[in-house]
Amino acid sequence: MISVLLVDDEPDLLEVAKLHLERSGDFSVDTCHSARSALSTLAERRYDAIIADYAMPVMTGLELLKELKARGDFTPFIMLTGTGPEDVVIDALNAGAMFYLRKGKNYDAPFSDLIHKIHLAVRQRQSDRNMQIFSAISRHDLLNKVAALTGYVELVRAHTDDSTILDYMAKQQVILGTIREQIQFIEDYEKIGVQKPCWQPLAPIIRKAASLLQADTITLTLDGIEDIEIFSDPLLLKVFYNLLDNTLRHGRHITNVKISARKNGDDLVIIYEDDGVGIAAADKEHVFIRGKGKKTGLGLFLIRQILSITGITISETGVAGKGVRFEILVPDVRYRLLE
Repeated sequence: MISVLLVDDEPDLLEVAKLHLERSGDFSVDTCHSARSALSTLAERRYDAIIADYAMPVMTGLELLKELKARGDFTPFIMLTGTGPEDVVIDALNAGAMFYLRKGKNYDAPFSDLIHKIHLAVRQRQSDRNMQIFSAISRHDLLNKVAALTGYVELVRAHTDDSTILDYMAKQQVILGTIREQIQFIEDYEKIGVQKPCWQPLAPIIRKAASLLQADTITLTLDGIEDIEIFSDPLLLKVFYNLLDNTLRHGRHITNVKISARKNGDDLVIIYEDDGVGIAAADKEHVFIRGKGKKTGLGLFLIRQILSITGITISETGVAGKGVRFEILVPDVRYRLLE
């Protein structure tokens, strides 16, 4: 039996939809008359699928979808729309809706289609979970092979003085390191959004990230962030780990990293600065695109994806030759000050 939550401000439509879905024998359906009441219901119970009308007062179906995503709820979501503009559908799909369905005067046809779409969405969700399990097993096996091959490379290096062979072995080690990083990236990327976002203290997260790197050669300064908590994906640690790692890899002659915060209206801006070589103006946006940065180009791409889960954005505003300056914009509802 597939559990469904149906959200619409029209009582007649709720009743008709519930009857149509439950008549098939495949669904158990709960209903809510508003997006706000749906959020309260979803705080108490999980469903296999959510169907919501787009045009509801106070809080629209699209706003409900975005809020659920920000809370880490990735239940398959189907949007019901009227005869409005096409950009409504595009916005819904961009926000993470699996399908949309236009409402019409003839109930039989659209709800027959809705039943089909619910089955598709639930099967796709299950398929995604199965793929995650398969991917985890494959990553484990690949990392074991990489470790074994790395061991053989070390054995060859220990048994030869031939400079040509040693040079080949060094290049193989670099390639193996890149493969290991890409496997790790796949694991990190698959974890985005798996766990619910939560409140996390900013300063301890940054210090822990720094402790995981060999960052003894730089001075890390935290200014005005000791009392700040951020509502974000649990992978927030990876954001600052990758920022610091990017500095150490590409900044050259780095001596200082400063992380500070300032208000921007009701929002908060977290500023990450180093005294390295910076990023050329033409590359500022490219560094966030997978495969466009130096080496694998994965770290900054991952950062943007992690932050976007809760509506946080990042941009690079530094001056080339004077170090990087990343500005992380946190909406007012996604940060708070500790008492």
